[in-house]
Parts: sequence; C-alpha cells; structure tokens
Amino acid sequence: MEHRHGGDIYADDLTAEPLDFSASINPLGMPESVRQAAMQALAGCVHYPDPQCRQLRRAIAAREGLAPGQVFCGNGAADVLYRLLLALRPKKILLTAPTFSEYEQAAALAGSTIIRFPLREEDGFAIPEAFWDAVTPETELVIVCNPNNPTGQVTPKWLVKKGMERCRSAGARLLVDECFHDFLDEPERIAMTDCVPENHHLILLRSFTKMYAMPGIRLGYCLSADTALLERLYDMGAPWSVSVLAQACGVAAAQDTVFPAQTRQYITKQRQQLGEGLQELGFTVLPGQANYLLCRMDGVPDLVQQLRERGILIRSCDTFAGLDGNWFRIAVRTEAEQFVLLQTLRQLVQQRKV
Repeated sequence: MEHRHGGDIYADDLTAEPLDFSASINPLGMPESVRQAAMQALAGCVHYPDPQCRQLRRAIAAREGLAPGQVFCGNGAADVLYRLLLALRPKKILLTAPTFSEYEQAAALAGSTIIRFPLREEDGFAIPEAFWDAVTPETELVIVCNPNNPTGQVTPKWLVKKGMERCRSAGARLLVDECFHDFLDEPERIAMTDCVPENHHLILLRSFTKMYAMPGIRLGYCLSADTALLERLYDMGAPWSVSVLAQACGVAAAQDTVFPAQTRQYITKQRQQLGEGLQELGFTVLPGQANYLLCRMDGVPDLVQQLRERGILIRSCDTFAGLDGNWFRIAVRTEAEQFVLLQTLRQLVQQRKV
C-alpha cells in the first residue's frame, strides 16, 4: 500500500528515526501544558471517552467565540473531513489543483465527482477571483484550503467571503480548510470564524495536530452553524473516536494562547532562512506563508530517495494534481535541523555538477 502523505517514519528501510521534513509539524514540539494534560489523563483511560466531547467542545467554543453546538470534534481533521463528505454525499465537488490530496480520497468514498480548477505556476498558484466563476448550480460543495497545502499560499479573506456569497447564491456549501492558518503571521486576518454564525452553508475545518505537535494523539474539529449537520457526523463513523488523552490535550491546547504566538515568531525566522538556503542551492522556492515551503528542482528525480538514504525525509509532490516529481514540500524545522538538510543538499548538488 502506497503512503500518500508525509511523516512515514516507520518504513522498513529506515533503521533510525530520521530528520523529518515531510510532515509539517511545529518544530518547537508539544507545549508543556499539553504534555502534562496527557500524563494526567492516563488515569482516566480506564473509562470510555466522552463520545460527544462535551468539555472539549466547550473549551473550543469559548476560544472561538461560538456555541458548543457549533463544534464537532474528530480523530484528526481527516476523520472530520471523511465524516463531512459521507454526511453530505455531494454529487459534484469543486477543488483547486494543486491542493491537499485527501479531499479526493474522501470524495471517492462518498461517490462524488471532482471538478478541478487548475492554478497557474506563473501566478504563484494563487487562487484567482475567476475560481468562483466555476461554481455552478450543479456544484454542491466547494473546498478551499487556506493556506493551501502544499503551496503555502494564502487567499485573502475578502476573496473567500466573495466565494462564500457565490456559493450561497448557487446553493452550494463551502468548506474552508484552515488547518495551517494559525502558523501565519496574522491568522486573524484570514480566519473565517466570525462568518460562521450567519452562514449555515459555511464549514471551517481545523486541527490541533500541527500547531501543538500531537499527530500521534490525533485531534481535529470543524465549526458550523448547521448544528443538524454536525449532529449527523456522529453517525458517520465509529463511536468514541476521540480518546480520553486527545480530549484532555485538546482542552489544554484550546486554553493556551501564548504558545501559538511564540511559534509564529519562530516560524517566520526559520522559514526565511530555509527559503534563502534552498534558493542559494538552485531551488525555485514559492514564497509561502505557512510552516512549509513548496520548491522545485529540475533534473533530480531521485532527490527524495537520495535524502532518505541519508536519514532525511522530504515530501515529493508527485501525488498532488497539477504538480510533478520535480516539486517538493519541505517543512520548516529548527535551525539545527535545517542546517543538516541544507548541508546534505549542498553535497548532492555538488555531486550532480561533477
């Protein structure tokens, strides 16, 4: 079975834990408040978890300024995504290309047809206003990733709101994936949270996994004023999907506002250093704004494998519609880790020139 995502450190050909630039996780690691919450929650693991995540939903609602009934929690954002598509079963879904590949996998399970809107490299893969012209009365769901994965490009809030109104007039739902928005310098400038209460056709997808460095614990959620839809999500998957540990960690994360601010400051500096280092080596680097960079290097089709043999993982983008094997997504990591990556790449580039 082919693994389509980053973060696969368990493969048989890896004899030691690698430097992982393939998964875009907070390089500062899990904050102490979340770690302590996990440790304290161990005693509660003798009981089943709350299937409705009541305390966690209240904590998220308080953080987002919404009602608990407007929050649904799942076993990671992917779990929530699959539940949403199984509940909606839209006949036609409009996506950009490139964007997160899991949308198409979930759509296939729901029996949906995908309509791709190709983004242009010469425009930096930015979503243009013309994208919303592709929303027709036959479109039942539009998915926009903001910032987009793997490009790191941000769609300004005014343009997303314009699309929200277009979807409303066409009778389509709009799902905005904001799983990486909290890594942006000013996430409040694009977050659509304030639009949720008055727009029942709007759904926001979020995750604690990336910012709070807890991918092994799994926790994602969505926000929507369509509480009837959120209630249906409980029947779209197995019960008790959010563990006792995940719920406790989520409450601690939802109450923490300092750690994201510290992370954003660190990411901004490290992203610039990584981008400049890659450009010096001959990579074409897209000026993304998230905690990863999309870059291109022609003529090195085995780059991923060469790095893997040296204990370093990066993400090939050959599984993203609209990209090929010359494109790579590289996560922003610590200064020391990025030094090792850039030194290794420098050696490989020099060998190629000999």
